Amino acid sequence: MFEDRMKTSAIPERVYALCQAIKSRTMLESDLRELLEPSDLGGSTKYFGTVRDGAKQLGLISVKEGDISLAVESKCVSSYDSMREYIVGNIDKISEGLFFDVSKEYISMNEQVFKFKGVSEAALVEHMSKVIGKAVYEDDMRAWRFWATYLGLGNLHDMLLLPNMYTYLKAVLAVCNLKKDEEYTFTDFVAAIKPYTEIGLYDIDGNKKINLAMSSGLRALYDEGIIQLSHKLDSGDMWFLYEAELHPIKSTVTHVTIRR
Repeated sequence: MFEDRMKTSAIPERVYALCQAIKSRTMLESDLRELLEPSDLGGSTKYFGTVRDGAKQLGLISVKEGDISLAVESKCVSSYDSMREYIVGNIDKISEGLFFDVSKEYISMNEQVFKFKGVSEAALVEHMSKVIGKAVYEDDMRAWRFWATYLGLGNLHDMLLLPNMYTYLKAVLAVCNLKKDEEYTFTDFVAAIKPYTEIGLYDIDGNKKINLAMSSGLRALYDEGIIQLSHKLDSGDMWFLYEAELHPIKSTVTHVTIRR
C-alpha cells in the first residue's frame, strides 16, 4: 500500500478496524480474515490482504507464522486520532515508498494543484510519474487521497486535496518534545518538527520559504490558539510563510510559542 502500488481497498477505516480486532489478543490470520471479510456475506471484493499489508508497513501489526498481533501499545490505536499520532510519529517507516514520494511532490506544487479537478486526473498522474521517477497510476492517486486526507496533508474538496497540513501538524505537536509556553526561534521549531515533517519540509531552500500546505496548517493552528506566531523586528532569523495578505500573519515569522 505505501511501498509501491497504493490500493483503494486499504483505507484508514479498515486498518483501524483490523487493529481494534486484535487490540487485546493475538488471532490466527484465517480467523481475522473471516471476522473482517465474512465469507457468508458473499462479497466478491477481497480486501483483507491489502489492509493487512498496509497495517504491517505502518508498523502497527506483527505477522508471524500465521498469527497476527498488535505491534504497538493498545493506546496507540485507541482512537483515530491516536493512530494518526502514532503513524506521524513513526512516519520514517514509509519514507522510502510511493505514498511518501507522491505526498512530497503534491505538497511542493503549492497552488499548481488547483489547475486540476481531481487528484486522479490524467495530467496530474503523468506529472507525478515524470517528477518522482516512478510509475504512478490513477488508482494509486485515488488510494493516496484517502490516506493523505486522514493523515492531514490537506482537506478533500470533491476529488481534489486542498493543501493544508493543520491536522498533520497538530499530530506532530502531540508527539514531539516542544514545551508549552516556551518561545522558540522558528529555526529551532523547524529543527524540532523536521523528523516528523520531512513530507512537508523537504523542499525548503536557503530562502527559508514555507510551502502553502505547511503555511496554511501553521496559520490554522495560530487561529485556534494552539500556537503563537510572531515576527520580532530585531531578529535576523526570518522565515517566510506562503503569502496571505488577509491573514494577521501575512508572511514573515521569527518565533513560535506552543500555547496548548
